[in-house]
Amino acid sequence: MIAACTKCIERNFSKSNFLINLYGLYYKNIVKNEVKLAEIKNCDKVLCIGGGPIPSTAIEVANQTDAKVHVIDMDSDAVACARDIVKRLGLHHKIIVDQGRGEDVDIAPYNVIHVALQVTPKEDVLKHIWSNSKMGDRIIVRMPKKGLRPFYSNVTDGFIQRYSDYIRLSSSRFNVSTMDKILLMVKG
Repeated sequence: MIAACTKCIERNFSKSNFLINLYGLYYKNIVKNEVKLAEIKNCDKVLCIGGGPIPSTAIEVANQTDAKVHVIDMDSDAVACARDIVKRLGLHHKIIVDQGRGEDVDIAPYNVIHVALQVTPKEDVLKHIWSNSKMGDRIIVRMPKKGLRPFYSNVTDGFIQRYSDYIRLSSSRFNVSTMDKILLMVKG
């Protein structure tokens, strides 16, 4: 339900650069925290799984780090909308948007993988990423607040326990209505 509302808001906002930029303010500090947490630099190759109609995370990562960002989303309408926005904002040289599923994507070219809050099935996506990632790869995972977990695809406590040695940091230093924490998993 929350994911559907987010998609609807993004589709409506996508027609206006002003609204896109206003919407992006919500993500600015979240992404700033994620960039710091994962130490994303301009030499990194970033994959954002779950970009939606307005790929705000990718836009912020590209703007804050100058890194190349590849966005995938399984919704073809969202992909078309996101491509249009990236082009309108003049970021097509930094951001590529394609249709794809997180549990199928080839992650070999990337060393930073960002998993959006709305990604589903999240645990399957993370298992795919983990089994195909390289040593040193950084995986950023947005986690919903406890009361909102029924509305999102989640990661089980067992998964977090199983990979706890690789979870370097978790952060909840921001006041966002939907997210509890951000996990950083580093393949080691």
